[in-house]
Amino acid sequence: MDLKTLSADIKLSIVEDRDLSSLNLEGLDFSGITLKNINFKGNKLERVLFENASLENCDFDATILSQVSFKKCKLISCRFRNAKIYWSDFRYAEVSQITLEGAKIDYCDFYRTFFMGVGIFRKTRISNSSLYYTYFDEGSTLRKENIVDNKILQQDKDNYEKFLTDWNLYGTGVRTNNQQCVSDWSPMSSLRSRYADAEDIYKNLNGLWTSKGFLSDSNWAYVQGKRMERYRMFSELLYEKNNFYIKIKKVLSIIMNFFLDMFFGYGESMRKMIFTYIVVVCVFAYIFYASNDVSVHTYLRAIGISFKNMVAITSDEVSSVSPFIDFLNVVQTTIGILLTGIFGFILGNKIRNQ
Repeated sequence: MDLKTLSADIKLSIVEDRDLSSLNLEGLDFSGITLKNINFKGNKLERVLFENASLENCDFDATILSQVSFKKCKLISCRFRNAKIYWSDFRYAEVSQITLEGAKIDYCDFYRTFFMGVGIFRKTRISNSSLYYTYFDEGSTLRKENIVDNKILQQDKDNYEKFLTDWNLYGTGVRTNNQQCVSDWSPMSSLRSRYADAEDIYKNLNGLWTSKGFLSDSNWAYVQGKRMERYRMFSELLYEKNNFYIKIKKVLSIIMNFFLDMFFGYGESMRKMIFTYIVVVCVFAYIFYASNDVSVHTYLRAIGISFKNMVAITSDEVSSVSPFIDFLNVVQTTIGILLTGIFGFILGNKIRNQ
């Protein structure tokens, strides 16, 4: 197979049953044509265009793809096992029965990419790539472990800014939408909305993994989504012009979100739950130890009294001493009952997820 024969096939809008693994395909344009049973294995593809093309049963195993555009194309039963894919465009693509096992994906755009059927992502490493409005149906095997450093692109301001501003230089050229028009957007506005985007991504992943029974992954995505929700509200507080009532409401929501994260990990962190329990015991113990109404000679004894209060056992030293101490006993016992219930909920979650 040589480039002259390939060019003739491209003019006929169909390339079929060809081995292109040894050809220099740099800058070649396959846009709008049909490719079937094509072997690209082990080749190096730079600035190659597959826009609006239909690729069926094509082999990209161990291939290096840089600045390659698959925009609006159809990828059917294609293999990218152990491929390295950089600064490539998969926007609006329909991807069915794909194999990405062992692939390394960096600085790629999967905006509105539609993954259908059984997609294999085992040992795939995805970094600095946008998964905003990316759809994975229930056949996908994408997992938390596929996301490098457990962090998506929108969480890294510097890399996200590079992704937005340097795409023309390192990517596939000027970004156009599915109507081939340059979208009216600015990198600054996208940076400001990155937490809202990250929130959507994590909540979609949470739904995907919950439906597939990957409960540990889904719980992690849930926590990340709630944190992105807090950052999103904080960003809105800084940049959006709202009336005083809305701002106060948002501030209270941020405080509540932070409180639930700090002390309970949104109901997912056993470590934070134990820490919260210990803090409550120690705080009330100090109050009892420092109070003139309570005869407690050592702080260790005060901790014992405080711990008993947490399980609704009132010690003689703090029983009917003063109205204020009685009130503290009721408050601490109530908090203890609530924390015990939350502790049981988190423990049950952990056991179920194992």
